[in-house]
Amino acid sequence: MIHPKRFSLKPAIPVGVAVSALLISACTRETESTPDPIFGRGGRIQWVEVSGGTLKTEIYTTAQLSAHPTLLVVLHGDLPNPRPSYQYALAQAVTQGIEAPILPDAVRTRLGKSIHVDDVVAAGVLRPGYTDGKGDHSDGDMGKAVGDNYTPEVTDAIAMTVSKLKAHYGARRVVMTGHSGGASITANILGRHPGLVDAALLIACGCDPKADRERMSKIKSSPMWRGDTRSLQPMELAPHVPATTKVVMIVGEKDQTALPQYSYRYADLLRKGGVDAQVTVIPGAGHNITFYPAVMEEIEKLLAAQ
Repeated sequence: MIHPKRFSLKPAIPVGVAVSALLISACTRETESTPDPIFGRGGRIQWVEVSGGTLKTEIYTTAQLSAHPTLLVVLHGDLPNPRPSYQYALAQAVTQGIEAPILPDAVRTRLGKSIHVDDVVAAGVLRPGYTDGKGDHSDGDMGKAVGDNYTPEVTDAIAMTVSKLKAHYGARRVVMTGHSGGASITANILGRHPGLVDAALLIACGCDPKADRERMSKIKSSPMWRGDTRSLQPMELAPHVPATTKVVMIVGEKDQTALPQYSYRYADLLRKGGVDAQVTVIPGAGHNITFYPAVMEEIEKLLAAQ
């Protein structure tokens, strides 16, 4: 679903943040979601024009913003079902706290407390070819979601989305976080578009897609896991990541989808290039760790850095 362009818009951020009308019309297609009754600043849906179509984003902000806030971009994983919407939930939780209406009670209980960040615009991005829980669809090729959809086209479309949002909001810094396949794409962006992202949090990263497909081809009977793909490989792009980029990886000790060793391998390659790369393993945890306290704490640290 693509919403019509609107050229007369209510501000998505406080009046003090200057955004040119020309850039808005060139960058996004927007509709407003229902305002959050608790915080009074619900998300804004923005359709960002990229090569080959448009991608959906949902934008959330902290209560106070400067003219040049930090931009946080959140990517979901590969599974198309249940339809991915947790990227929006993470964006809202970071900017509005664990009482954000979008969060299930079980998540609030697990987190226990909110993180505290200021001056942040958070964008949950619906990856190319995916449909979210509201039935909205981003243009592009989802592939078969077996490590085959980290292609140059997908990577570049998301990088263009990040670039346009950065310009749109006048962001002084960009922090990206991705889960699972979203982490792999984030890693690809770091190397293919060096300097676009200042810091990244890779959650349960399948940072070695080629090795993982070889592993899965031995475990699964489906032929979808066999053969080469057009996916970009974070391991091959690692030497191109600027030394100024900070990369943090978090993975569950018992993750059988994105093995911890993939994160360690990628971190080792980054360090050889002078990149500050860290790996944290959550004891006893599996693959779905996006809303674990350790993850939220790392996001808080990355957003607080200057």
